[in-house]
Amino acid sequence: MLIEQFFDAGLGHASYLCADPDAGVAFLVDPDRHIDAYLAVASRLGVLVTHSFETHIHNDYLSGSPALAELRPIAVHTGASAEVAYPHVGLADDDVVRVGELAVRCVATPGHTPEHVSYLVSDLRRADDPQYLFAGGALLVGSIARVDLLGPVLEERLARQAYDTLRSRVLTLPDHLAVFPTHGGGSACAAAVAGSRWTTLGFERRHNHVTRAAQEDFATFHRTIREGLPVVPAYYPYVRALNGKGAPFADRRPLPLMRERALAGATLIDPRPPHLFGAGHRRAALNVVGNDSFAVRIGSTVPFGTPVVILTVDAEQAERLRSQLAVIGYDEVRGYASPEPEDGDVLRIEQLDARTAASRTAAGDVLLDVREAGEWREGHAPGAVHIPYPQLRERAGELPSAGTVVIYCAGGIRSSLAASILEAAGREVANVRGGFTAWRNAGLPISREG
Repeated sequence: MLIEQFFDAGLGHASYLCADPDAGVAFLVDPDRHIDAYLAVASRLGVLVTHSFETHIHNDYLSGSPALAELRPIAVHTGASAEVAYPHVGLADDDVVRVGELAVRCVATPGHTPEHVSYLVSDLRRADDPQYLFAGGALLVGSIARVDLLGPVLEERLARQAYDTLRSRVLTLPDHLAVFPTHGGGSACAAAVAGSRWTTLGFERRHNHVTRAAQEDFATFHRTIREGLPVVPAYYPYVRALNGKGAPFADRRPLPLMRERALAGATLIDPRPPHLFGAGHRRAALNVVGNDSFAVRIGSTVPFGTPVVILTVDAEQAERLRSQLAVIGYDEVRGYASPEPEDGDVLRIEQLDARTAASRTAAGDVLLDVREAGEWREGHAPGAVHIPYPQLRERAGELPSAGTVVIYCAGGIRSSLAASILEAAGREVANVRGGFTAWRNAGLPISREG
């Protein structure tokens, strides 16, 4: 058996192509919308993709299984209780599907979502015993996937299911199993996940703090899995709904270069680094740096379905960023345009070093920390107001009304986005260059209260 992992660092999403090269066939686990990437690897290996297995209805990205099934005659498998509208085969607990000499056994593992399943895989040329576990969110490297994504009403029931899943379905499996999760480092579907992209069951049994908590009482487990969770990106419910229907192919027509008069009504996204954005940018533009986290930051701050224009003159960059947005269902990308308006009317945001930021806030400016709660608890600037950047629009009223808002994150990227959000709302803002890392390196005071 050959395994190819595909990893989206921005979303923390892992998917897999598993091949039996002797039989010339392969299957996918939790593919995203970039189906060309899977087909290219299958072609390189000389195998035909015949099946796709979904562990659950995803919140964080659009599944590519339905679109691939429109293109190729593949069978799409889900757990039996998955409520999806596209053609699929619902697998009950312990059902087995053969793909060449690979046996894929469905294991009911509810918790992360009610319909969640995992897949035990045996390479029958080696042994009937399973050798691999594609765990979805039931077991991650150093954690498990969160259980609160479907709201507070279901949260405790799903927590109890996750507790039972670990105790009776996962930790009863043999230590030698290689574990391949769907969520990895960078995913908002979990608290901090270790950097490794695969693990073994034996290692997680010994070193995963959540699996250790599952061997204690439920209250201890429940308290453990609530710790350090990031803010849920606002786009998650919309993506889950689309995945229930089955996402279509993403638009592949080339993006147009847009004229000034065509920009009205769209959200303008400037992907340049903060220092370039701060030196001069269009009015109302949002600074979402075009790195691996571009899509999730759009999904956390721009309402789902909003028309978007990407401010760049680089057509290749515009297409790359459009492709990232397609994975989370932001398909209303109208085109791309110059980050500089024709009339030269630009706004500027000060980029402050840490010591200047400290002196400015001591003189009366507002200091705002836009990091996640876990980062805040590990240390923050004394006197700072804490509002994670995805919540800033809704909670901006908590900020003092007078003074410039001096904003920091860990390194200056999220804070520049936050600064652009507040600037568009009419506030005077400044960004801390280098963020809290620079603050700490400057030897400035650090608080762990609050």
